[in-house]
Amino acid sequence: MFDNEKHNDAEFERLLRQLVDGSLENSEADRLESLMLDQPERQSLYLEYMSLDSSLIELGEVSKTVPGLTFGRPRRKRLGPFSVWALAACAMLCLIAVTSFVTSYIDQQKQLAKQETTKQLEGVVQTTERSIGQEILSEAKIIAGHRAVFRGTHSPTSIGSCLKFSENYMLQDGLIKILFASGAEVILSAPALFQVVHNEKLVVNLGKCSVYAPEGAEGFEVSTPTSEVIDLGTRFSVVVSEDGASNVAVVDGEAEISTLSGPRKKTLFKGDTAYVGTDLNLMEGDNHTPGDIYVASIPDHLIGYQSIQDDLGQAKELSTLVVQRGGISRTYHRNDFILPRVNHYRPGSNAFGIVPANSPADEYNRFGLMNLLFASGFINPGGQNKWHEGEIILGRDGTPGMNLVFDQPVINSPGPDLIIFDAQSIAHSLEGDVFHLYPRTGHPDALPMTIRKYDIDGHSAEAQIMTGCRLTQLSPDFANDGAPLPIVARSQLVHKVPSRLFAVGIDLADMNIPPGGSITGLFLQDAQDDTDHIDPVVIVGLPPVK
Repeated sequence: MFDNEKHNDAEFERLLRQLVDGSLENSEADRLESLMLDQPERQSLYLEYMSLDSSLIELGEVSKTVPGLTFGRPRRKRLGPFSVWALAACAMLCLIAVTSFVTSYIDQQKQLAKQETTKQLEGVVQTTERSIGQEILSEAKIIAGHRAVFRGTHSPTSIGSCLKFSENYMLQDGLIKILFASGAEVILSAPALFQVVHNEKLVVNLGKCSVYAPEGAEGFEVSTPTSEVIDLGTRFSVVVSEDGASNVAVVDGEAEISTLSGPRKKTLFKGDTAYVGTDLNLMEGDNHTPGDIYVASIPDHLIGYQSIQDDLGQAKELSTLVVQRGGISRTYHRNDFILPRVNHYRPGSNAFGIVPANSPADEYNRFGLMNLLFASGFINPGGQNKWHEGEIILGRDGTPGMNLVFDQPVINSPGPDLIIFDAQSIAHSLEGDVFHLYPRTGHPDALPMTIRKYDIDGHSAEAQIMTGCRLTQLSPDFANDGAPLPIVARSQLVHKVPSRLFAVGIDLADMNIPPGGSITGLFLQDAQDDTDHIDPVVIVGLPPVK
């Protein structure tokens, strides 16, 4: 009897495994049913198997079709408390309950896991962002520039910006000065293509750079497509042509140059030059003296300006100028400015003045002292393509242009002595309008000059939007002092096309005024190089450098 029960238990477990595996035949299902009749322990084992199988299916999606146990008709034989139908119903209820419980439990675990993963990911992202931010930005910073125009980069390139590691920067125009962590300073002249690959290493693939490495900055490196130059405490320049050839010249101190092809190295001293061509051979450099190509400093220029703004945040009136003069940044305020008076204006094809948008309707422009309001003054002065020859004639039939007389002489000191603002419509050139200046002075060797580039133009972030204005169209009729009168008594509607305020510093030395010499006035003409005309809204002289 004992052996028979042991055999039945083994057969029951075999058939139960076949049921779970899905390989149970119909005849075997009948045998499995008979083995569970009046056998509570086997019935409990069956339910445990079914619960476990259901959980595994839910968790692993192993199979979505587990064969069910099909019971035949109940036999006439008297069944115990667990009849086949009762057993099946119980099994189904248990399966549903277990499945429901397992599903709910799994959902909870998934939700908890998702929340934990989200927290972990947020932590990783924040850590990564901090890490990436620290790694992408180098310690190399742009500390100065002059008419610098970059192309093809979305990274900040304004004064004070740190450069990104390994980003290609294309300096299309102008100059920039970069300060490295060690104190090494580099001036790059356009066109220049460069990268910062290390806090003490600059890669120059095109262009000219001038390096000053003070004490403590030894080891600073400039790499080119053909050579590597290591500073040993010096001033040197590197010029890289488009084919990658490089020319190195030492102005002061020592530098070591090596080719990228092998261990060939050479130490250069003051006055030495070296050249590495595309064949990667190291040889003596060209005949230029080192000082011919070395740029020691950024030229003096207008750095920026500040304004009093209107309710919309647009520039209404000039308040402050920052100007580099004699290599030093200097700040000038409104009480420092020397203002001119307008006593002659002959326009081009269209004669206009401008007044602030909130001016009275009958406001128009008159001769007299210029002010610091940007939306005020005579615009579109006439001119000519080439410099005017002969005497400049004032009056109604005089020379096309605008004549200015300063309240006190403007003295030639280092750097810009005059600042001129041009209101440039956003629909027009980013470069600004070209114009001629003629100095009014007693110096016999003084010469006119033509302004083609602005220190602050449409490429500059410093160019501010001018406050709203009204145009006043001028007529051929003149007032007693010779100022043109408006066509109608009321100014026109507010001008809808915004203008940006370009500005340029004028060094009197460029008009051949000697140091300490002065001018009493200027005659200004548009250069007539295109259909646009200069709109000189604010002009100021600066006091001499003390």
